[in-house]
Amino acid sequence: MNAGTNSWSTHFISLLYLVFIGALFSWVGRANTTVLFTLYGGSFLGYVLLLYKKNVSFNYLIGVGLIAHLTAFFFLPNLSPDYYRFLWDGAITWTGKNPFDHLPKDLILQDEYKSAPYMQELYSGITELSQRHYTCYPTINQGYFVIANAFSNSVTVNLIVLKSLIFITQIIGLRYLLKILEHFRLSRKKMFILALNPLWLIETMGNVHFEGVMLSFFVIGLYFLIQQKWIWAALFLAFAIHVKLIPLVLLPFLLRYLGWQKSAFVYSATGIFVVLLAIVYLRLDNYMNFLNSLDLYFHAFEFNSFLYYHYLQYGKDIYGWFRTDIYGENLSKMGMFITLCLAFFGGKRDFVSMLNYMIFGLTVYYLFATTVHPWYVITILGLSIFTRFSFGIVWSGLIFITYAAYGYWSKGSDTFFWLIQLEYLILLGVMAYELISKRTLLRFAE
Repeated sequence: MNAGTNSWSTHFISLLYLVFIGALFSWVGRANTTVLFTLYGGSFLGYVLLLYKKNVSFNYLIGVGLIAHLTAFFFLPNLSPDYYRFLWDGAITWTGKNPFDHLPKDLILQDEYKSAPYMQELYSGITELSQRHYTCYPTINQGYFVIANAFSNSVTVNLIVLKSLIFITQIIGLRYLLKILEHFRLSRKKMFILALNPLWLIETMGNVHFEGVMLSFFVIGLYFLIQQKWIWAALFLAFAIHVKLIPLVLLPFLLRYLGWQKSAFVYSATGIFVVLLAIVYLRLDNYMNFLNSLDLYFHAFEFNSFLYYHYLQYGKDIYGWFRTDIYGENLSKMGMFITLCLAFFGGKRDFVSMLNYMIFGLTVYYLFATTVHPWYVITILGLSIFTRFSFGIVWSGLIFITYAAYGYWSKGSDTFFWLIQLEYLILLGVMAYELISKRTLLRFAE
């Protein structure tokens, strides 16, 4: 690192950024709202100030990013218990069981699992709702879970392995992201819009959510599309789908970029790879278990929803109770319809134009969704790097306020409701500003 290039103020900002990130990884729980917001706000401010610094060297930012990522290895996730289910799925696969065939609440009653301290520890950490439902994590996801359980019966050791797998995948994904930036002669420093973002760090390396892994595979797929290596592109797009299903929402946008003939080939090849990967775990007698678990997101859950919340209130006025079973599905269909319209209508698009439509299409999809967890925004954040839009960055800062639901202000409180309205009001305001003015709110994103 060149001290002449990187001033003392840069070092000071970097230090504060790393201290806030480290504190978020370490001891603060999601119930401590004030401390949580202070630390995240401080880390996000440091992140923005670092990106606004014009004379910071590329290698310096790599160093800051590596320190931030490696810090996560020392701590258990303190904002999400999902990793217990991840390790559970991998552990029962090692015992010869298919996680799509068995409910955790049934398996734990069997002697093989009842007498195993490791399985008992994992089961006690799984949420009650997850204990009562089949897994909803596709094949590539399951592969990570299986490898993480290959070395020990220790939650801590296996979690470090899982984080290592996520870290390696995301480093490879960032390398291909950099290749795309270089291909289009965009600033290489735009990579750090994602790599240093606190939400990316906290939700992927901290809470071991797999949006970063999915985005990495998707970006690699996009790179091979640019190189016109269709089979490789289809393979990595299929990998992305088998981590998280959200790329299925994005695939229609390839049509206007590739044209009918090429897109038909890519869609077909991707579909074949998706099916081949699916049959590793899914069969005719258990695929409904997977679909029923996914169905919860449309008919049972409601978190950080925008239109859905107001739609539910409308239904309560008519029926006297919340018709989640009806409105979740209806709104999802409406959101998907608008997203498909954005994908299919219009003329030939270049790569950047396609990504512009993708991030707006996915944002519309989430505006109609029943559940929008903080880590969902990572995909929009990552894809927006290739565009002039910065509302994904703004949203990555705003959406963290939803963790208030686990602390002082419960999900059903009036305060939480107004926090969510503020989140979306600011988001939509930034989107409108950047669309109408054709300017970028955060200039480092240009």
